[in-house]
Amino acid sequence: MNTIILLTALSAGQLPEAPSPGLVALPAIPQPGAQPPAGLPSQPMPPAGMPMGNGNGNGAAEEKAPAAPEPYALMRLLQTTQFGQNLTERGISISGWVQGNYTVSSADRSNGPITFNERANFFQMNQNFLRINKDVDMSKEEFQLGFRTEWILPGTDARFTQSRGLLNGQTGNYQVDLLQGYVEAFLPNLGPKGSSVKVGKFATHCSYELMQGAETPFVSRSYGFQYNPFAHTGSWVTTPLDDTWTMSNGLVVGSDNFIDTANQLTYIGQLKWAPKEGKTTVLLNTVVTDPRFDVAEAFPYYNIYNLQVIHNVTEKLTYVMDATFSHIDGAPLGGNAVGSATWYGAASYLIYKVNDKVTSTFRTELFEDTKGFRTGSKGLYTELTYGVAYAPRPGLIFRPSVRYDHNDSTRPFEGKSSLYSGAMDVIIRY
Repeated sequence: MNTIILLTALSAGQLPEAPSPGLVALPAIPQPGAQPPAGLPSQPMPPAGMPMGNGNGNGAAEEKAPAAPEPYALMRLLQTTQFGQNLTERGISISGWVQGNYTVSSADRSNGPITFNERANFFQMNQNFLRINKDVDMSKEEFQLGFRTEWILPGTDARFTQSRGLLNGQTGNYQVDLLQGYVEAFLPNLGPKGSSVKVGKFATHCSYELMQGAETPFVSRSYGFQYNPFAHTGSWVTTPLDDTWTMSNGLVVGSDNFIDTANQLTYIGQLKWAPKEGKTTVLLNTVVTDPRFDVAEAFPYYNIYNLQVIHNVTEKLTYVMDATFSHIDGAPLGGNAVGSATWYGAASYLIYKVNDKVTSTFRTELFEDTKGFRTGSKGLYTELTYGVAYAPRPGLIFRPSVRYDHNDSTRPFEGKSSLYSGAMDVIIRY
């Protein structure tokens, strides 16, 4: 911990057609992984890149978010037209960003089993992102209808995020994906303080990090994010019980699948403790189904248990802990071996807001893939990432970062046990 505090204080050619080789354990889907897609859609990213929640309405920061500031350039431009004024009157917002990165690495070609910036010493256009949304306001005691749709149009990230049964038959490096697409209703008479009901495809609640590149700390993601689900399709009901406790429950067709023959009834849930005037938020999340590998569909069903703790140490310093345990039965483990597999770990974040333009983030993570089912290489992964987000102007963000990865049992990084990498990530929001 002393090392973490010290490092935080010091801050003030063609892409491969397929995901990295470490993902061979799951041929049925491009890349299983988590998340959390997007922060508050109606407000720009917090100072210099701090995340705002997971786009599913379940992030710790969302209930305490300030009023939406001035919109980005696209909405400001549209508001000069009658069309844009009509959108504003109806509470509809259109926004997005372009995100690209160049990653230097001790690897020659691939940083796998790291994904998203998996290509070593190469430029990638990760996301051309489009969001159209109308959010409900749960503080208003009246019936409301809203919606959200979020797309990668296109980007290299889409190769990893696609759900089975929706746009997952594409080839090439730059692909399209619908990250979220749902309708939402606020029902003021359902529950003590009303309830929000979402139906459609939405971001998972089981990760602190996000798929939305402009609203997550780094271009590189934690192992816990990459190797748990990104999204679910079904229904999700969020019910505040009082000013401290919120309960969410849902029924979906699985993890990272849409409408497909591989659908299986799955329960998702969350219990959130967030005192109105407190400095700490705690979230308990779960995804529960029959956790067996479906041989006929070549599709993994697995259970997930996730704990997140977000604590505001000071007005400038925030600490986050994100721990996840996942398991599956009857999984193919290489050769003719079949059996149970677990993968679990915890990531910690120290996020320091230097000023309104600069934010520093240090992430440490331990991630155990006991059988190599998720990453393709078993062992305990240790990951350290440090980066600075600099926003010289609203909507323009530079995010240099450095990262170290190590596996204590195998050699997943092009035949080596360790990997050193550095990324320059640039985001232009509109």
